[in-house]
Amino acid sequence: MLILPLHKPLDRSNFPLATLLLMLVNVLVFFTLQGSDPARMAKAVASYDNAGLVDDEAPAYARWLREHGRAEDAEQLLALPDSDRSHAVMQATLYDLPFLQALGEGALFDTPGQLADWRMRRAGYDAQLDQVFTQRYVLRHGEWSIKRMLSSAFLHGGVMHLLGNMLFLIAIGVLLEGAIGPAALLGVYLLGALGSSAASLLWRAGEIGGGLGASGAIAAMMGAFCVVWGRQPVRFFYWFGVVFDYARAPAIWLLPLWLGWEVYSLLSAPEAGVAFDAHAGGLVCGALLGAALVATGRRRDAFIADAPEPVGADDRWARAQVHLGRMENDQAEQLLAALAAEQPQRFEVALARYRAARNAGQAARIQQSTQALLAIVAGDGAQAAMQAEVLQQERPTLDGACRVALAGRWIELGQLKAVEALLQQAADLSRAEQALLWFRLALGHGETQARDQQQRLLQAVIERFPDLPQADKARFLLDNG
Repeated sequence: MLILPLHKPLDRSNFPLATLLLMLVNVLVFFTLQGSDPARMAKAVASYDNAGLVDDEAPAYARWLREHGRAEDAEQLLALPDSDRSHAVMQATLYDLPFLQALGEGALFDTPGQLADWRMRRAGYDAQLDQVFTQRYVLRHGEWSIKRMLSSAFLHGGVMHLLGNMLFLIAIGVLLEGAIGPAALLGVYLLGALGSSAASLLWRAGEIGGGLGASGAIAAMMGAFCVVWGRQPVRFFYWFGVVFDYARAPAIWLLPLWLGWEVYSLLSAPEAGVAFDAHAGGLVCGALLGAALVATGRRRDAFIADAPEPVGADDRWARAQVHLGRMENDQAEQLLAALAAEQPQRFEVALARYRAARNAGQAARIQQSTQALLAIVAGDGAQAAMQAEVLQQERPTLDGACRVALAGRWIELGQLKAVEALLQQAADLSRAEQALLWFRLALGHGETQARDQQQRLLQAVIERFPDLPQADKARFLLDNG
């Protein structure tokens, strides 16, 4: 399930400085500080294997498991192939903190000499491991470290993990920062990171593992957004299975939807490898923070209230743009259709109707608006280029008159590549019309000093239409060129 509020477009009036700062920090941490971690971790693994640490630590870990009532796990560990056993024990020393503490204290070794030998060989591996940035700051289950509870909210496990979180961060940040200000937003993110980490540590008490990612802190922003915006209707995009669309509902309604989904996922898919516990904890923490902000008068009601529709002698175009920005395509189409009826040759209106139809995903309207846009005489090269782009995108069926008109106007405006693509699909035109347009296209290349292209097209005219006047003209130009 995906629910993403998209209520206000990003512009100068709501430019989210704190949100963008958080995005920048997350991105820089991932691509700079974490960027070399795979290579550093590979060196650490090699150091672990070269030091033969598994020979001491595997029996010690098996002993630890037996002493804590996990004899079956101990036997499974010892039965693993050497490489798998080495990986499993190394992971245990990363995240099984009581075991690591027992190792360091010597409780799992038989003699002081064995402990001293292990410590000497372990020192090189620990030095390599300390170079892995992520391992120094990742959240570890069972460890109540404020540093790690905060720092893990700026770490990510991969590019897609980062991109997904940053998408939600900017979408929520635009709406929340405008409503509470940049300082309060930073506070929600940082306190939300602590709250979501605390929830994860409580839920996973006794487990072995760790967690990282901004999603818990972003979930806190989501919870705060729901409470701060309260009963104000917001526009959001939803995607559930194969069903997706835009809808409007009070912001507070999203809180039980988001929280319910995270709790359901946590209980139904405990092995999914996703920190649903941190998400749920972040949402609750953020909701409490949002309630505190509202109670202390930190909410900016003027930002949250819907702006009045523009007024004036004829504000339909401006209102249509507002609706388009909000993805309210049907409302935009009603206004644009009225404008198009009065000004059928107004290019920007026709283009806006096409975009509204595309946003709505309505095939019939897309075709109708495409035909209307292509029927307009382009006023400049930019409009001609836009027509060519739409034609390439939609590939509508054009009648001969429209194709001739487009080709002639595009040649005048220098859209020669688009004209050639258009004429490649002009089998419905008469041979005389085709010969004339191909010859004009060749002349257009001549005007731009593209001699090779001109000669290529002139030769094509001679080969395709040898019996028509344009072929004679082409021969003359080639002979005297």
